[in-house]
Amino acid sequence: MKCSIRSLFWILSLLVVAASPACASAPTDRLDIVDRAIAHHGGGFYDSSEAELDVCSKSGCFHVLARRKLGHFYYAVSGTSRGARLEVVSTSETVTARRDGEELTLDTAGEQRYRDWAMARVYFSFLPYRLNDPGVYKQDLGVVDWDGRKLHKVKVTFEPGASTDAVDEYVYWFDPDSARLELFAYSYDDDGGGLRFRRATNHRRVGGVMFFDQENLGVDGPGLSVDQVDPAFVRDEMRHVSTVTLKDIRLRGLR
Repeated sequence: MKCSIRSLFWILSLLVVAASPACASAPTDRLDIVDRAIAHHGGGFYDSSEAELDVCSKSGCFHVLARRKLGHFYYAVSGTSRGARLEVVSTSETVTARRDGEELTLDTAGEQRYRDWAMARVYFSFLPYRLNDPGVYKQDLGVVDWDGRKLHKVKVTFEPGASTDAVDEYVYWFDPDSARLELFAYSYDDDGGGLRFRRATNHRRVGGVMFFDQENLGVDGPGLSVDQVDPAFVRDEMRHVSTVTLKDIRLRGLR
């Protein structure tokens, strides 16, 4: 069978695309590596428990109370933000906020803003549990090399309109054997845009759930993509922003 040069070119192009890690799978609701990671970090303990902890960095500490049972959640987050004392309670049904002790009247946009504010403190503290929430889409990018270590890379995007940060993109790197979360990075558009990269450190189990601290590195500016993050980019372009420490963790199961 004869084949033209142009035909050979297209065949080779298709083979290259098929072999590319970034094209290993289309975005999906569920991935085995993420399911394994959630099971390894806490599994069923996430679904029927109450956790209380302090999330601390150079900007101060936020107190978090997170309760989940039978698909319902209650998050109470308090701390000082931009010079004001904020207390936000976000549940499956409602959201309320107090600034310096005074309850705020919230319109729809305000409710979403304060719900997102509380969720930001909860989301990072309970990773990777949130990665199977509705509207979270995952793409398997396969096992990659990270400074001589093999890690399983997953890209995460969100359903448009899911939150005010739904345009953000995340990448997570898991140990392929244990499925433990080791690294993650995300892009954002607010405040001029930028990238953040976090190393999980000091993994420890409390009441059946694995918690970890985070070394937070970053670079600011528009037009940055989470797809740029690799060991060389982190080393050459990113600076240390903060160390996030989880303190005084208490967790109990709910019946």
